[in-house]
Amino acid sequence: MSSHTRSLEDAADQILNTLKHFLQVDTLFITACDGQGSRIIRAFNRHETWMQSNIPLSLLHSYSNLIAMHTEPSLRIPNLLLDQRTASLAITKQLGARSLIGVPIKSDKQVVGTICALHADPIHLDDSQLAFVESLASFFGYVVELENASVTDSLTGLYNRRYLSHLHFNGSDKQFSVMFIDIDDFKEVNDSFGHDFGDLLLLQIAARLKQNVRKSDVLVRYGGDEFVICFQHLVGNQDIDFVAGKIKESFNEPFSIDGHAIRISASIGISSTHGTSNSLKNLISDADQAMYGIKQNEKNL
Repeated sequence: MSSHTRSLEDAADQILNTLKHFLQVDTLFITACDGQGSRIIRAFNRHETWMQSNIPLSLLHSYSNLIAMHTEPSLRIPNLLLDQRTASLAITKQLGARSLIGVPIKSDKQVVGTICALHADPIHLDDSQLAFVESLASFFGYVVELENASVTDSLTGLYNRRYLSHLHFNGSDKQFSVMFIDIDDFKEVNDSFGHDFGDLLLLQIAARLKQNVRKSDVLVRYGGDEFVICFQHLVGNQDIDFVAGKIKESFNEPFSIDGHAIRISASIGISSTHGTSNSLKNLISDADQAMYGIKQNEKNL
């Protein structure tokens, strides 16, 4: 593999470019799982067979999920219409009698994606050929580990600011609401008790924030004592205001660290698309400005 691999997309491009020559199949696609769920990273269609049938890419996740749940190193189905696991799937009914070979991509023994091949005729791979595909899956799993490490905050385990760039460039079709949270007077905690104590407090803050958001929401440690939450599919301001209220209320309960009861508060700014085309970057900037305005008003009271 090239030394110029910079992202999951780069790795997927290289793998598909290799496999399309190695496997003479109609369709190849690679999926990955992240905080936003499973997504198809790259797809190759030799004859654009399912593109011409107007089959949504999202339907292919049915096969990816099946592979991810399979306990063997690979899954082989000679005829999707004749296999009870796939015959009733909507994608199979549209594709018809095709064969499938899928290899799970693993990281730390967890399935984090799949490499899938579809063909009109049964796919015949000997052990050495299948081992080659499995090696590519292992390579991709390694890239996933590197990618996860690069977008994860080392202290809290939340996403870091780099992940927001990923959302910005890969989620342009999504509409977000953004909450910018700044912990009030956090510097005084570090000055009074030390940075190790402050780190323990940040860990508890992160855990408390997690309790008040959905799994589909993106929780980011933006800076030292700043957090950003990106929400999808919130109906209106009343929903995000409700979440903001829950978070502020959760901070009313003191944090207990090394026998010390610490009370803190937070300033929260909010911005939302509501049908407009504002970029995620602009939404974060707007929420930051809103938070700053609220903080200044609170100081003036």
